[in-house]
Amino acid sequence: MNLNAILARVDIERIYQNVLKLEGVKHPIDTPAKLREAGVAISAELASYGLPVRAQEFRLDGWDDTFRNIEAWIGAEDEPAAVLINHYDTVSTTPGANDNAAGLAVMLEAARVLATESDIPAIRFVSATLEEGLPPTAKAAIRKSALQHGLTDARGRYTSQRTAQIMKAHFSLMVAGIEAGKSVRDALADARTKLQDQLTDAISEHLQTVEAAHDGLTTASAIGVTGKIGSGRWVDEAVATGKQIAFAICLDEIGTTSKREHSQHLPAGVSYGMMQTYKVDSEREVGDWAFVLADPAGAPVARAFCNYCKHDSIDLAHAFFQMPDFETIAAHYPQAFGSDHAPFWRAGIPAIFAFDTANWRNPYGHSMADTIDRLDFEHITRICKATIATLIDRSLRG
Repeated sequence: MNLNAILARVDIERIYQNVLKLEGVKHPIDTPAKLREAGVAISAELASYGLPVRAQEFRLDGWDDTFRNIEAWIGAEDEPAAVLINHYDTVSTTPGANDNAAGLAVMLEAARVLATESDIPAIRFVSATLEEGLPPTAKAAIRKSALQHGLTDARGRYTSQRTAQIMKAHFSLMVAGIEAGKSVRDALADARTKLQDQLTDAISEHLQTVEAAHDGLTTASAIGVTGKIGSGRWVDEAVATGKQIAFAICLDEIGTTSKREHSQHLPAGVSYGMMQTYKVDSEREVGDWAFVLADPAGAPVARAFCNYCKHDSIDLAHAFFQMPDFETIAAHYPQAFGSDHAPFWRAGIPAIFAFDTANWRNPYGHSMADTIDRLDFEHITRICKATIATLIDRSLRG
């Protein structure tokens, strides 16, 4: 196996074209046909590389549609496999070029490059649905509540500037609560309490509906229930059927960089001194590096990924932050559960998460401004190469 020759086949133009094809709102309520079409397109693209492909179908209580995770693989199905996972759905307010067409594009390019290689270990390419937030039944109930209470119009817009301000403040307080280690349910309730003097009866009643959607859930048990639904189903099935998984790499929101000073912020409780860094300008706080998270089991995978980032043909600036055990993450760093690596961590499967730090750098997340013209394709291509190198590293199979 010639790693340099394999990495030389990564094509930045193909990555760009994949994002171009996949950009667009793919939402279970607002654009269900587009969500289904994206799954079909991903399946067809993977099959065009000569890979076996399957759709893992599942239903949700109270909802008519069938949802699908897409999976393709290289190597024997009974061999310990590395998993490259991402999600293909979006929230309703974004075309999702960065979140997560960029991650999808890397998965497709990695699959294309490796599909013709004969001397590599087993790999599974998984594209999950319903990563973004609550299941559609709960989302629909919350939308109905906002409309009935006169807080939004039929297009989902707030009906007054005051309502918009209060809801924005509520969201900020909720995020701060989660970053402080509270469950989503408790963070929501505390945010409502702090704003109580400003709330109308209608807003207060609506916020209690939002809280009810998270009743009975801890930060850990919410994984796969109020987000990461598709990946949670895939991991649950893999464990139940005895699939051998060596490790997983999750790519989500990987493509935004900035060369401006002070363009980079860090999550609450995290400092540069807590991370292993390479070519990160922490003094000027420049946001042009990849952020790699791993739990203790995934740390060897993260270290290998970071070592490959220093390869002459990759040279990817990055920071690696090793997380504590699952229970400590749930109690103190719940924001680290923010993508499809979380079900793997919960199942005790080594996994890493590579991303661009999301809202700590990128102001356009979950907005209509998340478009292809804002992506750094040189950066994305470097991530693709580091991912490929890690996926085919036999030393990580234990």
